[in-house]
Amino acid sequence: MKFEQVCQAGLAYFQQHPVFRVLLPISMPLMLGCAALRLVGNLISLGGFVSALLFLGFFLALFLTLAQCNFCMAGIGLGLLAADYLWSLLHSLIKYHSVSYAALVYLIVYGGLAFLSYQKSMTFNR
Repeated sequence: MKFEQVCQAGLAYFQQHPVFRVLLPISMPLMLGCAALRLVGNLISLGGFVSALLFLGFFLALFLTLAQCNFCMAGIGLGLLAADYLWSLLHSLIKYHSVSYAALVYLIVYGGLAFLSYQKSMTFNR
């Protein structure tokens, strides 16, 4: 089964539920907003509860965006999340003179997913 078919099945599932049906049109701005607020959370403390809500909101909006087969926007959102972990990695290198291996792994994973999503958007639009 191709990934596009999985996304279409996910879209059919999300359209059946009234809450997800309302969130589908605003999934891309919600995803980008959560990712941007995570970046802002590096500068000012947003608190643990808000950070957890942003994390869960980002992935919910990412799944809704992927269900719509909008791979380019998913790549941009994942790229913003990778930038958040790049910031954390650089912060630990500069301030503590040590490598945060968790941030490094997350940077590689989310950066790779962003690249693959962008690559998928280039082949999907042909």
